[in-house]
Order: sequence, then structure tokens, then C-alpha cells
Amino acid sequence: MNRRSIRWRLTAWYAAVLAVTFALTGAGVWWAIRDSIHETVDKDLRTRASSMRAYLTRNAEQRRFESLADELAEQIELAPSAIAYRVAGNDGSWVYVSPGTQDWTQQPPDARSLPDKGRIITMGSAKRPYRVLSAPLPDGLVQIGVPVGEYYEMLDHVTWTGVLASPVVLLLASLGGYWMSRRALEPVDRITTAAAEIEEQNLSRRLPLTGADDELDHLSQTLNSMLGRLEASFRRMAQFTADASHELRTPIAIIRMNAEVALARQRDPEEYREVLLRILAETERTTRLIEDLMALTRADAGAAELLLEPVDLAEVIRDRCAEMQVLASSTAIILSTELPASCMVLGDANMLGRLFLILLDNAIRYTPASGLITVSLQSNPAAKTAVAVVRDTGIGITPEDLPHVFERFYRAAKDRSRETGGAGLGLAIAQWIARRHGGDLAVDSTVGVGSAFSLTCPLA
Repeated sequence: MNRRSIRWRLTAWYAAVLAVTFALTGAGVWWAIRDSIHETVDKDLRTRASSMRAYLTRNAEQRRFESLADELAEQIELAPSAIAYRVAGNDGSWVYVSPGTQDWTQQPPDARSLPDKGRIITMGSAKRPYRVLSAPLPDGLVQIGVPVGEYYEMLDHVTWTGVLASPVVLLLASLGGYWMSRRALEPVDRITTAAAEIEEQNLSRRLPLTGADDELDHLSQTLNSMLGRLEASFRRMAQFTADASHELRTPIAIIRMNAEVALARQRDPEEYREVLLRILAETERTTRLIEDLMALTRADAGAAELLLEPVDLAEVIRDRCAEMQVLASSTAIILSTELPASCMVLGDANMLGRLFLILLDNAIRYTPASGLITVSLQSNPAAKTAVAVVRDTGIGITPEDLPHVFERFYRAAKDRSRETGGAGLGLAIAQWIARRHGGDLAVDSTVGVGSAFSLTCPLA
């Protein structure tokens, strides 16, 4: 048996607690029986002492106390043979001593020091103990004793029976406890075996449930939920790696192809310039992609910390709209704003600015020439939130694509090529920024009419 196992420790603790319980219970029972014996005997002794006092008081009125010895002996001869008496006078001498009291204390106690009900102690030899009551009389004292050896023998018999039976009972109870702990921990063994067999190739496997809806089932359900999250994270990571590899492979291939074409034969400076410009464009696109990948990687690792402080969201939006105004004007797109003078939110100004750059860049990319982009901001003091909306008159998003626009590397429309669309990471980054600010980014779109992206975040 492995002494470090929970089963062995449970059995050991169970046996220890049971042993202590047996010991305390046995001691309590022993004292209860002993007190019951003494109480029964003492009650009988006080009754006899009361009768003796009444008898001596009644006869003392007719004659001297010492002359009653003969009559006292005759009366005691009628009493049960197990009862022993001793009567002492006021001078401390024994007036009457019945057989069986030879090993009692020889010197009579002082009658004046005795309480009204007398004093009861155990006297006599170890082989023949007596329970003796010393009670005061009008002209002396009386000692009445009852042998309690048989009672003590019975008590010893009960004690030894308990002492000898306890180990057997303790052993049987411990074996029963071990069996119960083993039976109770069998689901843990099954959970351990099933968990040990789960690897990255079979993350879809789950731990077994007993159907008892007990603590172990709750543990299995919790672990299954964790395995589900791990499986989803592992799948996202694998997909993320595959998508990132695919996205990086294309610009690198373009750069390599342009370089190989340029080096295939001697060219004039203008042709080399065109090749270098194409290489530079692909390099810039690749740099943005790598920066987005690094941002999402830091976000997944929890290393991207935001500095949350009171920020004027209206001012952030105005600055970003001013930056994107040149790009919008180049395609004859009208970029208008409906912003309050100020709207304070709790956030990171740089990250919020990046979020609106992503939304504005997407709106400009997918809005035809002479289209309209409107950026509005409203505060809701009752809900303690601010709502910013970027609305365009672009090509819109189909209902099939709408639930996936915030997924990484997802491009909604089939006609969004690499020339018009990015790598599909912008909206994923924007959603992450929104949620890190305690808010959310939602989209509402109609094909051929346009799209509206709404940011909700708490007020400062």
C-alpha cells in the first residue's frame, strides 16, 4: 500500500479518529458504570444508616448507649450477612464491631466533623473492598459497609471485554473504511487514467461522468470545460499559425519574384526604380502584418498592458479623422463628424486612436468614390457609457459573413483582394482593444447600403 496515497491517508485518519473515539467512549462508559454502582450502594447505605439512627435513638431513651451492644448484635444478626457494622461511643471507643470489618480504618472518625448525611469512602483490602458510610449518632457514630468486590469484578469484566474487543472492532472498521475509500476514489482513478491519455492529437476526448452529480462529477465537468477551452485555444493557435504563414508567404514571394526579375538581365535605372518601389510596397505591407501579429500575440499572452486614465474620446476621434481626411479626399469620399465638445471615458488614448484608425481605414477602403462616411459620438449618463459610430455607404457585408468579421484573417467579401483589403487582422485587433476597455464593438450592415461599426465603452 502506498502510504502517500489519499486512500491510505484516509484509512489512517479514520482509524486514528475511531481509536480516539473508542478510548473516550470507553472511559466515559467506565466512569458512568462506576458512578452508577457507587450511587446505588450509597443510597442503600444511607437508608440503613437512617434506620440504625432511628433504632438507637428509640432505645437510648430507655437505657444507656453502651448497654445496647447486646441488643444491637442480635438485631444485626438478622441483617444480611454481607452487611458490616461498627458503632462507636462519644469517647471514641468501639461499642460494637461486626465480623468483616477487621481491615477497616481502626481509629473512629470524629463524629463532630461528619456532615449530616455522613461521609462515604471505600475501605478494606483490595481483594475485599467495602463501600463504608460513616454517619453521626446522638451519642456517637455508626459505620455501615457493603462489599463492592463483585461490582468491581463486573466492572473489570466489562473493561477487559472492551479493551480486548476494541482492536478487533477497530481493525474491522479500518478495513471497511479502506474499502469505502477505495470505492469512493475509483472515479478519481478513472479520471486520472482518462486524463493521462489525452494529448494534443486527441484534445476532443473528455473525462467520464458517473451520473451521480456529486463532487467528482462536478470536477470532471470543470475539467471537461477546461479541455474544451484548451481545444478551442489550440485550434485557434494552429489556425493562427497557418494563416500567418500563408499571409507572410505571399508578400515574401512577391518580393523575391521582383528581385529575381530585376536581376534576370541588365535594366535601366527607371526599371530598377519601379522594381524597388514594388518591393518597398510589399515590405511596408509585410511590416504592418508583422506588427499586427505581434500585437495579437502580446494580447493573447496578456503582455499588452493598457494605461487606463480619463481620456477625451471626442478629441481622439477628431485627431484620427483629421489624419484620414487626406486619404478620404483622394477618392472624393466625404468624411463628416458629429461630435460633442467633450466626452470623457476611461481608456488608453493611443489604443483608442488605433481602433478608430482601423475603422476609418476599413470604411474608406470599401466605400466607393463620392461616398459618405459619418463618425458620431454620444454619451449616455444613465447607462454610464459612451457610444461612437462609424457609418459608411460602402459595399456592405453579407449576412453569412457578418458573424465572422471580427475573426482573425477573415475577409468578408470575395471581391476584397489583397489590393483592396488587408490581412483580416484589423477588426480582430479593434475588438480586442474595445473589450480591454470594458466595452464592445458591434457591426450592423446591409449589402449595397453600407455598414455601421458601434463602439460602446464606459464613461470616466
